[in-house]
Amino acid sequence: MTKDLDRQAVKAWLDDQQAAAVRIARERWEKLPMLRPEESLQEYLDLWRCAFQKSMAPSALALAMRKAVAKLGKGRRYGVA
Repeated sequence: MTKDLDRQAVKAWLDDQQAAAVRIARERWEKLPMLRPEESLQEYLDLWRCAFQKSMAPSALALAMRKAVAKLGKGRRYGVA
Protein backbone atom coordinates (compact mmCIF):
# COMPACT_ATOMS: atom_id res chain seq x y z
CA MET A 1 0.00 0.00 0.00
CA THR A 2 1.51 3.30 -1.07
CA LYS A 3 1.00 6.48 0.85
CA ASP A 4 0.27 9.67 -1.07
CA LEU A 5 2.24 12.80 -0.38
CA ASP A 6 0.71 15.10 2.18
CA ARG A 7 0.57 18.63 0.79
CA GLN A 8 1.01 20.16 4.25
CA ALA A 9 4.03 17.97 4.99
CA VAL A 10 5.69 19.02 1.72
CA LYS A 11 4.95 22.70 2.43
CA ALA A 12 6.33 22.37 5.98
CA TRP A 13 9.47 20.70 4.60
CA LEU A 14 9.97 23.50 2.06
CA ASP A 15 9.42 26.14 4.74
CA ASP A 16 12.03 24.42 6.94
CA GLN A 17 14.48 24.37 4.04
CA GLN A 18 14.00 28.10 3.48
CA ALA A 19 14.41 28.86 7.19
CA ALA A 20 17.59 26.77 7.26
CA ALA A 21 19.00 28.62 4.25
CA VAL A 22 18.33 31.98 5.90
CA ARG A 23 19.95 30.85 9.15
CA ILE A 24 22.98 29.45 7.36
CA ALA A 25 23.48 32.71 5.47
CA ARG A 26 23.12 34.78 8.66
CA GLU A 27 25.55 32.61 10.62
CA ARG A 28 28.02 32.63 7.77
CA TRP A 29 28.28 36.41 8.08
CA GLU A 30 27.75 36.87 11.81
CA LYS A 31 29.07 33.87 13.69
CA LEU A 32 31.71 32.07 11.66
CA PRO A 33 34.19 34.93 11.28
CA MET A 34 34.23 35.34 15.08
CA LEU A 35 35.22 31.73 15.82
CA ARG A 36 38.74 30.72 16.76
CA PRO A 37 40.21 27.89 14.64
CA GLU A 38 39.54 25.31 17.39
CA GLU A 39 35.92 26.42 17.67
CA SER A 40 35.32 26.32 13.93
CA LEU A 41 36.80 22.81 13.76
CA GLN A 42 34.50 21.69 16.57
CA GLU A 43 31.47 23.21 14.78
CA TYR A 44 32.42 21.38 11.59
CA LEU A 45 32.85 18.05 13.35
CA ASP A 46 29.56 18.44 15.22
CA LEU A 47 27.69 19.23 12.02
CA TRP A 48 29.32 16.32 10.21
CA ARG A 49 28.33 13.88 12.98
CA CYS A 50 24.76 15.17 12.98
CA ALA A 51 24.47 14.96 9.19
CA PHE A 52 26.01 11.48 9.09
CA GLN A 53 23.58 10.12 11.68
CA LYS A 54 20.56 11.59 9.92
CA SER A 55 21.70 10.53 6.45
CA MET A 56 21.67 6.84 7.31
CA ALA A 57 17.93 6.58 6.61
CA PRO A 58 15.80 8.69 4.28
CA SER A 59 12.95 10.69 5.77
CA ALA A 60 9.34 9.61 5.42
CA LEU A 61 8.82 12.50 3.01
CA ALA A 62 11.75 11.42 0.82
CA LEU A 63 10.43 7.84 0.72
CA ALA A 64 6.95 9.04 -0.23
CA MET A 65 8.39 11.24 -2.97
CA ARG A 66 10.41 8.31 -4.35
CA LYS A 67 7.27 6.16 -4.46
CA ALA A 68 5.28 8.90 -6.18
CA VAL A 69 7.96 9.39 -8.83
CA ALA A 70 8.24 5.62 -9.34
CA LYS A 71 4.45 5.43 -9.77
CA LEU A 72 4.58 8.17 -12.39
CA GLY A 73 7.28 6.28 -14.25
CA LYS A 74 5.37 2.99 -14.45
CA GLY A 75 4.30 2.15 -17.96
CA ARG A 76 6.74 4.59 -19.48
CA ARG A 77 9.80 3.57 -21.40
CA TYR A 78 12.89 5.75 -21.00
CA GLY A 79 10.85 8.61 -19.60
CA VAL A 80 8.66 8.97 -22.70
CA ALA A 81 4.90 8.67 -22.31
